[in-house]
Amino acid sequence: MHPYLLSLNCAIFLFVALPSLAQDRDISGVNLYKSTVSAAKLQAQPEAATPQVFDEKSALSISQNAIGNQLGDYTFLDRSGRTVRLSDYRGKPLVISMIYTHCPIICATVTRSLSAIRLSQDALGANNFGVLTVGFDTENDTPKAMGDFAKRMDVDLPNWEFVSADPDTIKKLSKDLGFIYFPTDEGGFNHITQTTFVDRDGKVYQHIYGDEFASKTLLQPLRDMIFNIKTAESGFARLSNRVRALCTVYDSKAGKYKTDYSYFYGIGMSILCSLLVIWWLMSEYRRSPKRNYPDPE
Repeated sequence: MHPYLLSLNCAIFLFVALPSLAQDRDISGVNLYKSTVSAAKLQAQPEAATPQVFDEKSALSISQNAIGNQLGDYTFLDRSGRTVRLSDYRGKPLVISMIYTHCPIICATVTRSLSAIRLSQDALGANNFGVLTVGFDTENDTPKAMGDFAKRMDVDLPNWEFVSADPDTIKKLSKDLGFIYFPTDEGGFNHITQTTFVDRDGKVYQHIYGDEFASKTLLQPLRDMIFNIKTAESGFARLSNRVRALCTVYDSKAGKYKTDYSYFYGIGMSILCSLLVIWWLMSEYRRSPKRNYPDPE
């Protein structure tokens, strides 16, 4: 009887213990699988991108090194979607401002500061220069967005255009200008705040920095480029430019350049007065009685 009981007990033990051992083995296998997959995922995870830090000193150095660069002939779209080429502005000075339309403060402030040009158009000549505001956020700065931005800034001048372009064009133009920018985690951009002056040959002439600047700081480089006297110009053209340069003076109270011919009026009056004095002296000399006396022998 005992052998039968021993066999029965063994059978009961195996019946109860084996499923438990199998379950433990399955659980261990699942855990091992899960841990293996997790490890693989961790290994496959890309390294966290190193956050970009805006280095003002480096950005300024790159910007300054761009002075003298020849700009490429890039193609843009204006507010109406029409094609604008950079070569369209060759032959006269050009002011370029790089902005993005959803910039909260700085880009709008720069554009308003540039509006000082409007006051000096009569003295500088509305057709003697151009202004180009370029949207560098290619995803959002569409022709419509640039048009809306121009309306918000109340800019409606025939020689001032707001344009957008494709990423490759913006990248190349930024390199030519020495303009540094990169996106931020907040959805905006870190960028150097610069306004670039391009001469009539399409070369970077000068940069000014900051979002607010005195009108003369902005207008002086433009005036110098407009009245640049080339050796190839004829004598009359050179003289005309010299006269216009001397007569275009900055009015600090009005914050603009104006045409003032008082310098030449003063010179003219001085010459006229001198001639009158000489004429009077000559007349008096001729009427002098001493001229009629005979010379003593």
